[in-house]
Amino acid sequence: RPHRRRRRAQGVFTQTFVQFSNRMISAYRLKQGAANMKKYADVFARADQQFGVQAPVITAFWALETDFGAVQGDFHTLSALVTLSHDCRRPQLFRQQLVPLLELIDRGVLPADVTGAWAGEIGQTQILPSDYLARGVDGDGDGKIDLRNSVPDVIMTTGNKVLSRGWKRDEPWIQEVRVPDEMPWDQTGRTNKLPLTQWAQWGVTNPDGSPLVDKGLQAGLALPMGRKGPAFLTYENFDVYLE
Repeated sequence: RPHRRRRRAQGVFTQTFVQFSNRMISAYRLKQGAANMKKYADVFARADQQFGVQAPVITAFWALETDFGAVQGDFHTLSALVTLSHDCRRPQLFRQQLVPLLELIDRGVLPADVTGAWAGEIGQTQILPSDYLARGVDGDGDGKIDLRNSVPDVIMTTGNKVLSRGWKRDEPWIQEVRVPDEMPWDQTGRTNKLPLTQWAQWGVTNPDGSPLVDKGLQAGLALPMGRKGPAFLTYENFDVYLE
C-alpha cells in the first residue's frame, strides 16, 4: 500500500544535517513565513499570550509540515489509519488515533472522506486526530475548528499542541555556539543537560566568540556532524520538537 511504502522509504535520514537544513529552510519558506507572521500578527500575539509559544515556532511547524497549507496530503485518513493499525511494526500508535477520528467524523467536525498525510495527520500543521479532538481551538470565533482552511484555528491549535507537549514559556529552545578544539566530548549530546556555566567553563562560546550569557538554564550540546561541524545548545524546549 502507498502509505506503508512511504513510511519505509523516508530518504531524509540519509542526508547530512547541512543538506537537510538547506533543503528545509528554503528562500520561499523564509519569505512566506515572514509575510504570514506579519499578516496574522494579531492571531500570533494571542497564541503567544495564551500559550507562551512564539510566532516563529508556530510558523516553522506550518512551513515544514505543509508549506503553509499548500500540501496537506491526499491520503484517505480513515483508510490509512485502519491499514496502519494492522501493520506489524507500530500498530498501537495508529490504533489510538482511530476512535478520535471517528468521533470527529461523528460530530461533523470532519467529513468521512477527509484526506491528509499517509500516517493520519490532518490540516495545515499536520495534527493527529487525538490532538485535533483534545487541543483544537476555534481561533476565528466561527464556532468551528477547521484546521484545513482556517489559519487562525491552525495557529491557535498549534500553539496549544506545542504547550501540551511541555513547552516552557519565555525559554529558548536552541542556540548555535562555537566549540573549542578540545573539551570533554563524552559530555556532549542532546540529552545530557548541563548548566551554561559548565559549557562556558569548557570553552563553548557564542558563534562570534563572545561568552555565553548565563540564563540559569541547562542545555545539552548537539553536534549533528561531529566536533568539526555545526554545534548547538539544546534546551528543554528543544525536546518538545521530538514529541
